[in-house]
Amino acid sequence: MEHVIYRWDLDKTYLKTEFDTFKDIIKIAFEQAEEKQSVPGAPSLLKELQKNENNQIYFISGSPKQMRKVLEKKLTIDGIRWEQLVLKPNLQNLLLGRFHAMREQIGFKLPMLLEDRVKGRKELKEVLFGDDAESDAYIYSLYADTIAGKVKEETIQKVMELVHAPHANIKKISVLLDHIHHTDSVEKIFIYLEKKSPPKRFEVYGSRLVSIYNYFQAALVLYTEGLMVLASIIRLILDLIFEYKYSPEILANSLQDLMRRGILNMEQSARIVEGIKHNLNVKVIPLPDGFYERLVGLFDTLREAGEESLEKQEPEALDYVKLYNKEHEKFIRQKRSMIDRILWFDK
Repeated sequence: MEHVIYRWDLDKTYLKTEFDTFKDIIKIAFEQAEEKQSVPGAPSLLKELQKNENNQIYFISGSPKQMRKVLEKKLTIDGIRWEQLVLKPNLQNLLLGRFHAMREQIGFKLPMLLEDRVKGRKELKEVLFGDDAESDAYIYSLYADTIAGKVKEETIQKVMELVHAPHANIKKISVLLDHIHHTDSVEKIFIYLEKKSPPKRFEVYGSRLVSIYNYFQAALVLYTEGLMVLASIIRLILDLIFEYKYSPEILANSLQDLMRRGILNMEQSARIVEGIKHNLNVKVIPLPDGFYERLVGLFDTLREAGEESLEKQEPEALDYVKLYNKEHEKFIRQKRSMIDRILWFDK
């Protein structure tokens, strides 16, 4: 199995984090590691990925550096090992009056990703995890196309100017681009639909990006890419059943959703279903009464329906300046509105 770099966002991707109100901000600031909740299945998926000791786990988050000890303790409690945890210098941004930089993510994350790529092992493939609450789909896709040599430097500089990135970060990007070893290294980008955004919103980014409703779906895609073994999927399923009360219907619907969107085809789905049925039937760990029978019945119904995957067409090369203007100005207005509500104590 290949050695891979897995890069994860934290808030709303790995951790269940709410910061839509002033009360949420206060709660986060004083929340202890033991009180923080993980997104269902995220710790289990990461622990399966790190069973390959040559895989590397990186976290990059917009959370402030002052939360490092709490976040590191939470990851340790969950049994996660990591190579690096990059957090945002928001106290510095506050003291320097860079209030826009406190909420803007593109100008922060892109230089950090490129810097780590320049310093790290350039031959390794990458898989990226983010969510739909901020700009992760845009940032990760721009990063992937940049290291693949598909984006011109002037485009990247224009984007950095559009997001009003600090001058130091713009200069840093220019230096890093001179040292990038161009290779098409990003295998997959997963966007967890924490905000329940319609998957169609992300079709512009092509098949490299997969929007997911849960981490069972991510595991299925990783399995078809040869990056996860079936035993890992079974352990994840058991965790979702016993820890998060997933029903057979949720699991079956998750598989059907990937088929309907053309992410998995019938052959791949049939192979996965047979593997799950065989391994769960071993019953080393007793399942809830009737769970196996209900799940098998639903899977068999999927097969009999014979729902074929859609033909997916790859989009043309992305114009990241135009895409930013089209999609992210609305996002920034929404973000500013949220900040206004917070500053006015939700009145």
